[in-house]
Amino acid sequence: MGEIVSHKYDGALLSYGAGVNSTAMAIMLINEGWRGPILFADTGCEWPETYCFMECFEEEWLRPRGMSIVQIGNDWRPPNMRKSLVPYCQDHRCFPLAAMRWCTSGYKARPIARWAKEHRIVRQLIGIAADESHRQRGAIYPLVDMGIDRKGCIRIIESEDLPVPRKSGCYICPFQGKTQWHELWKQHPELFAAAEALEANAQRKSDNPNRFRLTIDPSGRWTLAELRASFERQLPLFDDTEMDDLLAYKPCVCGL
Repeated sequence: MGEIVSHKYDGALLSYGAGVNSTAMAIMLINEGWRGPILFADTGCEWPETYCFMECFEEEWLRPRGMSIVQIGNDWRPPNMRKSLVPYCQDHRCFPLAAMRWCTSGYKARPIARWAKEHRIVRQLIGIAADESHRQRGAIYPLVDMGIDRKGCIRIIESEDLPVPRKSGCYICPFQGKTQWHELWKQHPELFAAAEALEANAQRKSDNPNRFRLTIDPSGRWTLAELRASFERQLPLFDDTEMDDLLAYKPCVCGL
């Protein structure tokens, strides 16, 4: 199978997010003989646990196999987005919104596309698992090709005696649920406070503050300030599904 994998994905770059899917994809492909660039587009505000896991994965697993992670940041973003994501939001008094994924485009997709174009690479390997194949179309998804779902990804990582990483993403991502915001408030209160300040700053941007109510929740139900207040009062926030989701996250491998 190694020769098949190496030939099928030869010449493609691996888009790495440092989460479960992309880590399992990297392990699977490298073990099967694939070699190529592993690219991580850094927003500057990933979860601390993500940076920690990525460093450990690179040093303990990739480098012994002659591989490394290429991290791209400011120089590869659009000219008006050269600052990291949080300073950009501060300057522009904005906040990432689920309905307008400008941050994904400017801080992830476009930098990777620019790097790929400069290095004359036309194909990207994306870590979409087999049970998530509906999420995107039109790219190359090795996990989907191999029929590997998220549980299979976890088994691949554990088979290499590696810790299972937390779900990757920015700590100000609007797609986070209450469980992840609670985790951020508890584990990294300074980052939660920074996110809350960004949201409050964006709320005051409109000349007519009564025209709309910006919230971190796509449904418009709650702001980060309201979440913090509920956390501080220890109000019940979770149903069984949300608690299971929270408990599924692994602690940082360096103890942060």
